[in-house]
Amino acid sequence: MSCGIEPNAKPLPVVLNAARDELLSSWLARHARFYGVTGPFFAKWLGLGDTRLSALDRRLGLGQVALLAERFRCDPAALIDMTHIDKSDGQVSDLISRGRRPQICHPCADRYGQDGAEGAVPKHWSKAWRITCPACGLAFTDTNEHHASRATLLETTPFDDLWSEAIAGEQIVERYLADGGHDESSPIAILKLLLVQTWKPITRDLEHPVVGWVLGTLFPDFDARARPIKRRVTHAAITTLPIEFRPALLAGLARVLANPAVLRELRRATLLRGQRNFDKFCREAKFELPEAADTSHQ
Repeated sequence: MSCGIEPNAKPLPVVLNAARDELLSSWLARHARFYGVTGPFFAKWLGLGDTRLSALDRRLGLGQVALLAERFRCDPAALIDMTHIDKSDGQVSDLISRGRRPQICHPCADRYGQDGAEGAVPKHWSKAWRITCPACGLAFTDTNEHHASRATLLETTPFDDLWSEAIAGEQIVERYLADGGHDESSPIAILKLLLVQTWKPITRDLEHPVVGWVLGTLFPDFDARARPIKRRVTHAAITTLPIEFRPALLAGLARVLANPAVLRELRRATLLRGQRNFDKFCREAKFELPEAADTSHQ
């Protein structure tokens, strides 16, 4: 073994400092690179078995916590805090991206490198309700559409005119989560409601309807831009929505919560089976249905 550590060693000879808000998988991956081994090899050596390091961000057993705490000479609670385990159940888990991080803050990434933590990935780069970095306040960069660029979302989104409302929507979700989700209405349910698929007529006699979304009733440009990628625009998986569309979604959340009466108009414009999902998310958000729903004929 050429990595400089013995398989039966208990604690690691060198333990790297974690970056601010760093994900557990990122911290472990940096150790693997430091010792010159692959992530899967490192996981096996640590006694974690055949597991991807990224899987530990969502599922971390007590035995694994004990092993890691011993190997890295650290507080078990600190290890758990580096994961998304506290958001693994309920609505919030639907807002945590899996796999590749959809966003990056380049200024913070630069600072990680300067501080000896090059390649560190913080938890907030996985959060699908954020458009700005909570550490420095700057807009994120889309790593999917603009992975080779440092241009921020504010410069690249087609919904830059909604930016101030989008920031308000981002803060609504943050406050809700900070309060433990005990507010009267759930903004996460409203986010899902806005991505409910409906059908929009393109002629006055309702012939030849085309796919649309509840959000498109608020911002008609959303439908036109989203149709080419319609499989990625769904209430069932908010994290698949490209980040360039996220400002529109957050701005829609801010508008609905500022004026819940708009739900009545949105429901009237939601056709076919979309009304059933619309009503379900209204109930989850703890809003009274804007009008009696009769879906028995659908």
